[in-house]
Amino acid sequence: MPAMFGHVSTYALLVTMYLALSAMTGVLGRHTRVGFWGFFFLSLLVTPLLPWIALFLTSPAGDRR
Repeated sequence: MPAMFGHVSTYALLVTMYLALSAMTGVLGRHTRVGFWGFFFLSLLVTPLLPWIALFLTSPAGDRR
């Protein structure tokens, strides 16, 4: 039975990391037309990597930091 708790904590860590990456994607997209919540939910539906790529490809060069 103790081995099961190791898997639960691993899944909890993965879910927490996924939510954190999705939140970071939302923060990056907060000044766009879609906004924070749009990019947050988009990154929840698809992997957070795809909205990040879209953000960096479509943002003007002067706004990159």
